[in-house]
Amino acid sequence: MAIRIAMYYALFPENIALTRVIKIGGRFLLTGVALGMLLKFKNIWKNVEISYMMIIPILFYCLYLFAGLLSVTWSTNPGFSLLQLAMTFETFIFSIIFFRVLTFYDAVFDRKIPVIASLLSRAVFIHSIWFIIGAIFDPDFYFRTTHGGTVARLGGLIINPNELGLLANIGIGAAYMEILNDKNQKFQALNISVTVVMLLMTQSRGSLFCFLFISSIYLLLTKNYYVKVGAVAVAILVVPILIQKIVLKDGNFEEVASFTGRKEFWEDLINEGFPDHPLIGRGFMSIAENTWYNKYQSTHSYAASMCHNTYVEVITNLGLLGVFICGMQVLWTMVAIFLSKNPILRLMALFMLFTLLINSITEFGIFGHNNYAIMFYHFVFLFFTLKYTKRQVEVPELINTT
Repeated sequence: MAIRIAMYYALFPENIALTRVIKIGGRFLLTGVALGMLLKFKNIWKNVEISYMMIIPILFYCLYLFAGLLSVTWSTNPGFSLLQLAMTFETFIFSIIFFRVLTFYDAVFDRKIPVIASLLSRAVFIHSIWFIIGAIFDPDFYFRTTHGGTVARLGGLIINPNELGLLANIGIGAAYMEILNDKNQKFQALNISVTVVMLLMTQSRGSLFCFLFISSIYLLLTKNYYVKVGAVAVAILVVPILIQKIVLKDGNFEEVASFTGRKEFWEDLINEGFPDHPLIGRGFMSIAENTWYNKYQSTHSYAASMCHNTYVEVITNLGLLGVFICGMQVLWTMVAIFLSKNPILRLMALFMLFTLLINSITEFGIFGHNNYAIMFYHFVFLFFTLKYTKRQVEVPELINTT
């Protein structure tokens, strides 16, 4: 899981060709590894059967991919649309195969807490240590500066800081699941502490809001009185500082209100770009006319090749058709969560889904350019569309010959 997450980074930002080869080749390789694990598990544990339930979210997601495939024929940049579609499809296949592997594991060992909670929390912990150490020894590479060089944000050229903040919250939410169920509490306390450091170093406003939200839910559910009192005391002392340093940064509230200039860009896309292709959009992950740089030139803001908002991206890429399909997909995912009778899965899904939906407002998101948020979203609805049953294995009766 840790390696798979790394395959979404720009590992060699100065060599785009090498980065693409590693990212594409690495993902296909890991999908093959996951398939090998699945076949081996099927051979070892023949008494476990995995089947589908509540398949409507999967069907709508497949319909979304099919609409994307059709859109290649009218895309303003067919080559890029096809590449993004292929990588999103590969991510979907990996998610299904790998989640079946995890479902086998949960079935065989009768796990109360799904193994994906342990997996995600530890994978993110590895990345947190990596980025913090990298920031210490090579700050020029691991930080990117904004606001005229006065603000340094962890992520550098490797990954968008907001996407790194998303990763931190996914790991923290998974760690909370183990703590709430009295598992690995000391390790997870250390894990959360390290991951929070990484999150704060990203200077991501949306990620900070998500962290405070999921932490509030955790505090409401925990039975540890000392943790509740300590968290409230820390919040009183620290939150005002965080608002000043991260949310307001240089004190410019207008920048916050405009989502760092994104608001004007979104308005131009919807007011100018959308009316040109209202029903079927400009093509999968394509927001501009087919120019040499494939960027949409906004009237009141910057030019960009992506919307930095998954909802605006859907409207622009696939038009009203995409809005309907994606809207129904998210709706049925929420229905599946609330109909579930498994409180642990339901809570973890809510932790993850809230983080992903908030991140989708200002970044690539769950229906945007290929990123690990898409993989995590797959896991959310796969929680409730895959189930296992265990058959009783008949063991021959042993005859006492003594």
